[in-house]
Amino acid sequence: MTAADAHVAAIELCDPPPAEIAVGADMVLAVRITCAAGCDLSGAPLTVTAPDGALYAVAPAASGAAAGRTIAITAPRAVGTHVWRFCAEPHEAAGIRHEPPALAVAVEARPAETSLAVWGMPSPVVTGRRFAVNVGAKSAAGCELAGCKVEIRDENDLAMASGALGATPWPDTSALYWTELELLAPARAGMFAWTVRFEAAELALAHLGASARFSIAIVEPPEHRLTVKVVEQATAAPIADAQVRLGAYRGATGQSGLAEIMMPKGTYDLNVWKPGYEAPARTVAIDADLTVEIAVAAMPEENPDAAWLM
Repeated sequence: MTAADAHVAAIELCDPPPAEIAVGADMVLAVRITCAAGCDLSGAPLTVTAPDGALYAVAPAASGAAAGRTIAITAPRAVGTHVWRFCAEPHEAAGIRHEPPALAVAVEARPAETSLAVWGMPSPVVTGRRFAVNVGAKSAAGCELAGCKVEIRDENDLAMASGALGATPWPDTSALYWTELELLAPARAGMFAWTVRFEAAELALAHLGASARFSIAIVEPPEHRLTVKVVEQATAAPIADAQVRLGAYRGATGQSGLAEIMMPKGTYDLNVWKPGYEAPARTVAIDADLTVEIAVAAMPEENPDAAWLM
């Protein structure tokens, strides 16, 4: 065999690799072996060496000079740059020799991300009173976060409450670990923006910590009882399950069409909402116990065939 009988072969990626991948995450790399002269090398033996030195064979591709081969790989659990090395063995077909090409693929492994959620907050929250909220954290890698610390800090970055995430995820979620934190409302009314933080240093798999801001309305103590009666405009029949809102104060009507909300003195925009009904907006001034009636109009159902009847 002469030098003229040897062709130049190369290993190339079918698609660019990701610039980054989370530690411990899975990904798929697709490569192909090509020949400058167009020989079909889809069946040439190909191996990949993982960053830890483990050696894996890559299954042959479907026949065709441009056919690609795929291999599923898992990023190491250590943060940093990691290299996978692909190498083809010497291959000879129809008297043509192909020298063994090689390819190094470097990927940066970064810490896994985490996310936070705050829910279950009472509305409204009264000045100077204690109340509880739920705080949850989730790992993008699906890791267990039980026992990890979460805390809430105020607008001056002062700690207000902290605790450890529980052992059981929130119902109907796969990995939202949570805990209930008790807080003391400020002595003055207003809107406040607080921060919840999650520390990831305790986890075996590297994770990024997380923080998120949430807003909360703090109100003066209620002094008077507002009773809202919601009725159907045409029949005066009581409307149940209508949502009643006056700023931060909320309620819902029962079967009798009544909603009772404790309110401080002041002037408020009263809004009533229920699907299928239209309610007028109204302003109420509260300086004593008060009862108001809101008549809502049933909205006609939209005809799904209306566009075809024009």
